Amino acid sequence: MRKILFFVILFCLGYFAVCGEENQAVNVEAHLPSFSPENDLEFDLKINTTILPSSSLHALDGSHPVGVYNTDSHGSGDHHDVDDHVVKIHSADHLDIDDPEYNSHYDYEHNGAHEDYGDYGEGGEPMVDFHHPVMDIPVKEGDGHCIWYGVHGDKYNVKYDGYGVPLEKEEAVEKLSQVCPELYSDLVERAKSSGESNIRTCCPAHQIDLMSSNIEMAEALVGRCPTCFRNMRLNWCYMTCDPEHSTYLVQGELVPPSEETNNKTLVKNIDYYVSDEYVVGMYESCKDVINPSTNSKAVYMMCTPWASLCNPYRLMNAFGMSVDNPVTPGFAPFDIRYHYITEAVDVPKNITLFNPKLIPCSQAVSESSSACSCVDCELSCPVPPPLPSVSIPWTIGGYSAVNFLVVLISICFCTAFTVVSYYLLCTRNKDVSRRSGTPLRDSVGRRLAGVGTSHFGLTDDESKPLNGQAGVIEPREMINHVLAAQLNFNNDDEMHCRDKLGSVFERRLQSAFGKWGQVCARHALLVLFTGVLLSLALSCGVAHLKVIVDPVELWASPQSRSRLEKDYFDKNFSPFFRTEQVIISAKDLKPFNRTTVDGEVKWYGPVFRKEFLLEVLHLQKKIEQSTGNNGTRIEDICFKPMAPDFDICAVQSALGWFQGNEEFLDIKNNLTTGYVYDYLDHIEYCASNPTSPSDGNYESVGCMAEYGGPVFPYVVLGGFLEKNEITSDGANFLNATALVLTVPVNNYQNDEHLSRSKDWEEKFLELMANWTANDKPEYMQVGYAAERSIEDELDRQSQSDIFTILVSYFIMFAYIAFALGQFRSVTTAMVDSKLTLGIGGILIVVLSVITSIGFYGFIGVPSTLIIMEVIPFLVLAVGVDNIFILVQTHQREPRRSTETHEQHIGRILGEVGPTMLLSSISQTCCFFLGALSDMPAVRAFALYAGFAMFFNFCLQITCFVAIFSLDIKREEGNRWDILCCVRGSKKDYPKDEGTLYKVFDLIYAPLVLNKWIRPLVIVGFIAWLTTSICVVSQIDVGLDQEISMPLDSYMQDYFKALSTYLAVGAPVYFVVKDSGLNMTAVDVQRRICGSAGCDIDSVVTQLYLSAKIANRTYIAAPSGSWLDDFYDWLSFSDEYTGCCFVDSEGNFCPSSGDQYSCFKCEPTFTTIDNKQWPTQETFDKYFEFYLNDNPGMTCPKGGHPSYGTAVQREMYENQTVIRSSYFQTYHSVMRTSADYYNGMAAARIVAENITTMLNGGDPNGPHEVFPYSVFYVFYEQYLTMWEDVITSLLLSGSAVFIAVLLLLGLDLYSSMVTMLVISMIIINLLGAMYWWDISLNAVSLVNLVMAVGISVEFCAHIVRAFAVSTEDTRMTRAKESLVKMGSSVLCGVLSDLSIVVLAFAKSQIFQIFYFRMFLLIVLIGAAHGLIFLPVLLSYLGPKKVATSRHTYINPTSSSSVGMSKISTATSLSRSTQCLA
Repeated sequence: MRKILFFVILFCLGYFAVCGEENQAVNVEAHLPSFSPENDLEFDLKINTTILPSSSLHALDGSHPVGVYNTDSHGSGDHHDVDDHVVKIHSADHLDIDDPEYNSHYDYEHNGAHEDYGDYGEGGEPMVDFHHPVMDIPVKEGDGHCIWYGVHGDKYNVKYDGYGVPLEKEEAVEKLSQVCPELYSDLVERAKSSGESNIRTCCPAHQIDLMSSNIEMAEALVGRCPTCFRNMRLNWCYMTCDPEHSTYLVQGELVPPSEETNNKTLVKNIDYYVSDEYVVGMYESCKDVINPSTNSKAVYMMCTPWASLCNPYRLMNAFGMSVDNPVTPGFAPFDIRYHYITEAVDVPKNITLFNPKLIPCSQAVSESSSACSCVDCELSCPVPPPLPSVSIPWTIGGYSAVNFLVVLISICFCTAFTVVSYYLLCTRNKDVSRRSGTPLRDSVGRRLAGVGTSHFGLTDDESKPLNGQAGVIEPREMINHVLAAQLNFNNDDEMHCRDKLGSVFERRLQSAFGKWGQVCARHALLVLFTGVLLSLALSCGVAHLKVIVDPVELWASPQSRSRLEKDYFDKNFSPFFRTEQVIISAKDLKPFNRTTVDGEVKWYGPVFRKEFLLEVLHLQKKIEQSTGNNGTRIEDICFKPMAPDFDICAVQSALGWFQGNEEFLDIKNNLTTGYVYDYLDHIEYCASNPTSPSDGNYESVGCMAEYGGPVFPYVVLGGFLEKNEITSDGANFLNATALVLTVPVNNYQNDEHLSRSKDWEEKFLELMANWTANDKPEYMQVGYAAERSIEDELDRQSQSDIFTILVSYFIMFAYIAFALGQFRSVTTAMVDSKLTLGIGGILIVVLSVITSIGFYGFIGVPSTLIIMEVIPFLVLAVGVDNIFILVQTHQREPRRSTETHEQHIGRILGEVGPTMLLSSISQTCCFFLGALSDMPAVRAFALYAGFAMFFNFCLQITCFVAIFSLDIKREEGNRWDILCCVRGSKKDYPKDEGTLYKVFDLIYAPLVLNKWIRPLVIVGFIAWLTTSICVVSQIDVGLDQEISMPLDSYMQDYFKALSTYLAVGAPVYFVVKDSGLNMTAVDVQRRICGSAGCDIDSVVTQLYLSAKIANRTYIAAPSGSWLDDFYDWLSFSDEYTGCCFVDSEGNFCPSSGDQYSCFKCEPTFTTIDNKQWPTQETFDKYFEFYLNDNPGMTCPKGGHPSYGTAVQREMYENQTVIRSSYFQTYHSVMRTSADYYNGMAAARIVAENITTMLNGGDPNGPHEVFPYSVFYVFYEQYLTMWEDVITSLLLSGSAVFIAVLLLLGLDLYSSMVTMLVISMIIINLLGAMYWWDISLNAVSLVNLVMAVGISVEFCAHIVRAFAVSTEDTRMTRAKESLVKMGSSVLCGVLSDLSIVVLAFAKSQIFQIFYFRMFLLIVLIGAAHGLIFLPVLLSYLGPKKVATSRHTYINPTSSSSVGMSKISTATSLSRSTQCLA
């Protein structure tokens, strides 16, 4: 909790009439049995002094002495000659013993400082008995009169049944006119109508002074709303002084005269008859008044014990409860029984209901005052502009219109396509797949395309081995290569310009790969050594690698708005607290009930059982007493908001209502009614009155925690809210099912201070783990966490799943190593084995990843754990396809009779090199463009993956080709794999295409491309695409906290408890940035404050209005306002009570300190629009005092705990300059990712409206307000997640398209087909994410970008094979491409399925985003590449261009052919052209 709010109140309801000063220094009592102003008389005088060493009493006019008396130091009444306490009484020149206004008023002088105590000494004892002639006039029946006059002691009023006594003292009259202006005006009118010069009252002058000092305390609470304060004070002013209050007040019990009462009859209680109209009207005018420092209603603090359950009648009852009330003690000196009368017939005889005229809070009290502000009076609020309407989706028949139309179009298309397709199949008689070419042309075309299989390219004679040796071709094969060159020349004239350019590019690309293959084969060891040496050199950068583990650094861009705002907040105020929290809930404990003091049966949550509370208290003490391994104590690091007055940690716990004292839980108080008041009553009292300093029925144990501040129930209790209920003051806290224990710890940007906090947190976690395992009672469930918990668990998670990841990679490695081999028999198994080659390919993948990490380590790009865990799989998944294609192409392309070993390797690489380059470059560009993301984790992943993919390709066409060449030589030499020194059997077994190849050729391809099956494939995939489009928009955006933690983590229990029991959301701060806004200027203050006289669209007002619609704004409460509380702090001052005090040198005096050595501040104000505003001089002199002052008994408005860090200020040229400040409130409860990022978005809208207001309507003005909460940096990404996903996919797709277009020789049609299938893969992948509960977030965004790259593997090879095919029809070309490349692609797919092992990982991140999503990528990609793509190509594949375009030409084969054969080739070429 960012701010622990503090407020301490002493509210003496009813004291306005009667209270004396408690615990004062001097008690004076004088008796004048006979007195004459003409004579000096010595009379009996009793003085009791307890503090002051020297005292003097004088008459107000300072006239000659009446008598002199010495007392001893104990204040006895005996005569002494010791002159240690001197009391002098002077008479007035015209003193009339019957005039109480003069006879009884004295000025008390102490060390030169005058203090007026009126008619009584400091203890409240009457000093002089007096009598006024008016008191002798008998009261006529039916006349209104007084029921009391004066007060005895500190409790009861003196009974008096007579007419009002004239109030003649000017100071008293002036005071009454200020304190009770409505009563004073009424009394003046009465005096005028009766012809009297003086007003009459039932209260002497000193009682007016007491009322004035006490009424200021009420003003401190509700004075910010002048109308409320006016309506409320009518109750006390008229009750105290109205000379006709007998018309609605009736004396109750009386205290008979006695020596203790100075022979006076005292009024013990009264009946007060008030109109229901007044009670309701007064409450309505006050119910919305806010106490800014606590963000709660002011009437709740006055409405003891009901607080948040307050209503008009309970408020009045609270006003009438005395300190001796047997049920609920209040603050009134005696009981006032209010009677609320609604019907005139119910009014007792001779009673006129008290029903003064009320003013609505939206109206001003007078021309010199202002109406209550919107914050304090809902009626004053302007009609808010209509909120943006909640977008209602376009629907048709209750379904999304977009989805409806997509489905409709899909159904129409599929129906039409199916009908037409089967109609044509049924009616067509001729063979649609009839070949249009001749056998000679077909044979030549196949050779030109590099197809050497017996099925598609070679005749039976050509497939026979030469001299019984496999892999050697007849010499006449050379003719075809020469012929190819001639055909190239002749066909170029018939090609389009783009085709010509593409043909030249591809021929040269093939030639370049062919030459490079020969170089690698010829110098295999040198190439291998050079590649490994370069890789190792770059890998050394691993030593310089920096790994990011801080979630903020991972997911929040340094330039993102939330990150910049966080940095601003941390720099100008202080970093948000580190939070250590324990949530303890009841397990198998049921709620219980009992009958309360008012006879009501009330239910209590199970956590309020005493044994439960005691266990929690014991745990709390263990936590508070724990010490870190390096000696760090909680006192060294915790937040102490009330320091230095209370140097205690602000631990938030329900046990704070008992000050953490176990003995206080056992208190039982037998009330006079017989009811036993115990800890449950105290809990109920404190839940409703968290700021109460004392519970009178509970041995005066208060509700304030040990640290001196309140404990709010919505912070320390949980589980009391119903579903979708928002926390409010009216919530039933007693239904709580959990207790929340929170320890806020100071946060620092300094590593040294952080290390101390982490040291204690480590011990805290160790203690909680041990307590949970060994000491936790069976009836409890616990969730706990420290600030370091997430980081610790992420690190543990990465360690715990290493074994699972290694198993997955091992399975993949083993499969690759064994699948590369082509076994002919058991006797040749070790010769045919490709285990060394497979391990070499795997090591190349590993080396490429390490090289990428080392390279970026050198240049200073930080890494992340996701890179270590994911990129090896990615590179292996992509790279293994290239390995299979290269090896299996060699196995299907035997070495020709005229080729050397190096030429054979060169020819194979020339054939497959372009398609390897196509997939690798596409994926590399895809990832490098993904690095344009400003999210650090995504950017780092894209950079590392892009370089690893590129370097893996480089190593494949160098080191792997070299290893491959060496392995071919080994195999041709019949040497064993691994054990190269061992030769195998020389018996020759013919090689075939392999089982998987035969399955594709003889079973799979004919089945998929069957004329009856093809339409079903198209329709099925279109239907699949349609369903995916319909659900894509419904994918959840975000990453719930519990998913980020391992399944066996203690954080799972904590997150579950947090979402189940939490009753209040995170604090949110609306920060006014430093932009030259002069907050000490009145016009600026009006735009900020929220009390009367402030603008109707001020900062505080807008935040208040936002809290009224929490379901839209996610703001649960009005904000605190340091400015409004500063006004109250300045205004709330009496002579020795109040807030603002200075010493003799003008330095700050705490309001809670000894005020007898301090002086009241003298702030100056300027009046603008009927409101007093502090001047610049007052700001300069007292503002810093306010922010250093703690709230206390005499001043509830000290700003230190609530606002000490909320205002960033400095003195500039002797003036206070407020640079920036914040206004704190709370978000409503947030349980899902959507709640968090929607709450942030709503807060930003509110801040934008405030910004526009501060700039006078210009949203782009210089002044700025922004919201900040600790979670914003993590959830900001989700506000633009869909935009980021679409942007990343478009960039990646564009890179793939350009690469495919270039590397397919500018074949636009093939490129478009490739992109169409890749797009379908991504859309269907998104649809599958919805069905398998995979949310959209940064991790899945990385996977989607990766999916684009991997999808190239499933499409590009087959599309290129289709493009270079020389078959005559789309059907046969599709079949050839599927057979030729499909088996290699499937081999790669099968190797990728090792990720199934990740399903057993403890990390949910791995289970969901790596196992589920990787599996979907592989399966969906394979389905589209091996099923849909061949069928699509058979329908819509690009047309066949000149055969020469994709023909591979061996760059060195012509050297072995004589010039005599050229003419033969030429003649064959011309013959072929004629046949065509």
